[in-house]
Amino acid sequence: MHQEFDRGSITPWSPEIDVRIANPPPALLKKYTVKEKAFFYDYANFVVRLLRNEIVTHRIHQVILTERIVIDKPVDIRVMVFPARTFRGRQNRILHGSYSQSTSQISLYPLRIPKEWIRGEGLVLFRAGFQSLSQRKLKLLHELSESAVSTMIHEILHVKFQQRDMSRYGEEALVRKLESEFMQGWEDWILGPVQQALALIG
Repeated sequence: MHQEFDRGSITPWSPEIDVRIANPPPALLKKYTVKEKAFFYDYANFVVRLLRNEIVTHRIHQVILTERIVIDKPVDIRVMVFPARTFRGRQNRILHGSYSQSTSQISLYPLRIPKEWIRGEGLVLFRAGFQSLSQRKLKLLHELSESAVSTMIHEILHVKFQQRDMSRYGEEALVRKLESEFMQGWEDWILGPVQQALALIG
């Protein structure tokens, strides 16, 4: 990988090194119950372990190599504990991730899940063991996994294109197109990483 790039101080990027769980502000923590906090911290731990999985890391590196993405300073990748706020006036649109070029920081947000379900069935989602999960829970787990990996790829692509002089809408359209291409066939390789990430939590 290092031989692919030779551009002075600009270096290839190894995202798995910097994946971490963000520290929620105290005011935000107060908005969630003990059970809800336990669930979302398990969710964040699951995402970190999933993104650090060797298979997922290989996929991410393939994106970086294929798109020739280089950086001039480390990119901090934060897995946020709680879902992002909905867009004002657009309740159906939820922020899944963001990239800040000024702070060189990617933020990955969890999906919104009904609090009633979290306080009931949801508490065992990340701790019951893969073989013990119902079909409904397995389907949700795959949805959470697909969202985490695709959002990671999406924001990595923004790292590349925000270095260029593109319109906001043009960049987003191109990023979504490439994200879709890189995620083709994800169902064929995600099972192993999901099982391993769950085993490390339980």
